[in-house]
Amino acid sequence: YEACAYLEQTSRTYSERGDAHLTKRFLDEASTLYERAIQTYMRSNMLIHFAYADFEEYRLNIDKARAIYNRLLDINEANLKDPTLAYIQAMRFERRTDGIKSARSIFKRAREDLRINHQIYVAAALMEYYCTKDNNIAFNIFNLGLKKYGQNVDYILAYIDYMTHLNEDHNARVLFERVLSSDNLILKQSQLPIWNEFLKFESQVGDLQSIKKVEKRRLNIYLDLNELDNRETLLLIDRYKFLNLLPCSNDELKLLGYKDTLSRTSSSLLSSTSPIINGTAILEQVARDRRALLPRPDIKHLMPFRPTRNPLPGSHPTPGGVFPLPDTALYLVKVLPPPRNFEGPFVIIDELMDRVARIVIPDTFEPVRVSVQGEVIRDLDTNSSQSGRKMEHADSDEDDQPLQSTMNGRVAMNLYQQRQQKRVKLTTIATNVDQP
Repeated sequence: YEACAYLEQTSRTYSERGDAHLTKRFLDEASTLYERAIQTYMRSNMLIHFAYADFEEYRLNIDKARAIYNRLLDINEANLKDPTLAYIQAMRFERRTDGIKSARSIFKRAREDLRINHQIYVAAALMEYYCTKDNNIAFNIFNLGLKKYGQNVDYILAYIDYMTHLNEDHNARVLFERVLSSDNLILKQSQLPIWNEFLKFESQVGDLQSIKKVEKRRLNIYLDLNELDNRETLLLIDRYKFLNLLPCSNDELKLLGYKDTLSRTSSSLLSSTSPIINGTAILEQVARDRRALLPRPDIKHLMPFRPTRNPLPGSHPTPGGVFPLPDTALYLVKVLPPPRNFEGPFVIIDELMDRVARIVIPDTFEPVRVSVQGEVIRDLDTNSSQSGRKMEHADSDEDDQPLQSTMNGRVAMNLYQQRQQKRVKLTTIATNVDQP
């Protein structure tokens, strides 16, 4: 198709330039390419047939375009399992080229084909309604299809949509009662979309008493199917909603369980109205529903694909790059200087970890005493305060003041002299303590 479209665009370009010879040449090449396609592997492809027929219709080759549709609808030629769409496009083609009577002949031919579905009746009825402005013919076509597809919910909803747009309240109510009667063999699960449309219709044009009657009858269907779990309040939401406007917030709907309880009804309603809804909107809705049901990974924990050719030693290389460090370790690496600036000494990690594993940690705390030649100089007790030590050795602090003053005065004193003075002070204190 893209090749043929390119040839058509090229022919239009040459036509604008006034070259009739090249224009005809490219159009003939496109027609030949279309013909080759529908005679070989695309014999059953409806899309290429529709494009080929429109191409010939654009060139005013009406008989050739009609032959393309007839070939597609022929059982022996195309071998289509469901030719409903082909009949609908053929009806539209005949209406454009030869009028509504030729389109009716295609519809008559389609009714005799056993492979068609209910969509052909909907298309024919709407064509009569929009083109001839005759409601009676469209009404008769819908009734004719209802005799054959009276249990098809999709067809019933299309018929209901047509009746509600005619603004005929009485005929619409008769249709609802007819399809929801006990004589009809529609399953109760399949009746739910019809009941929803009935409630929507009564909310638009009916009084409060009619609305409550429909709600009560619909409630009985839900109770028979055991889908409410004693939560009849959920059905009250449908009375007051309009389009995508709901009387409760999303959090309140989740607490009530509205989405979970009526999800199957909403999905069935969506699928049942598929013939009269834009296909793109349906696909987007289905995609959103699937994404909501599937768990999504946390992309914050995913590693970006950044392969490196020569990773640094100890960087844990992976096929997609270098394994990232934790946040705390990454901050430390950024603060430290680059590895090339460090030349040693290097820590032997195995030996360090072995010593840490063999270390013995005491159960009780014992203060560390620093002694010189058997005499205690300092008591490194982390639990004791500095003020307590000052009160205990108040005299020694007073004696230390001359020493501090001399040091402030920058008097030369080596470490040996300081130790000698400290020993004399300790001896004096011990003598005073021993005396009675």
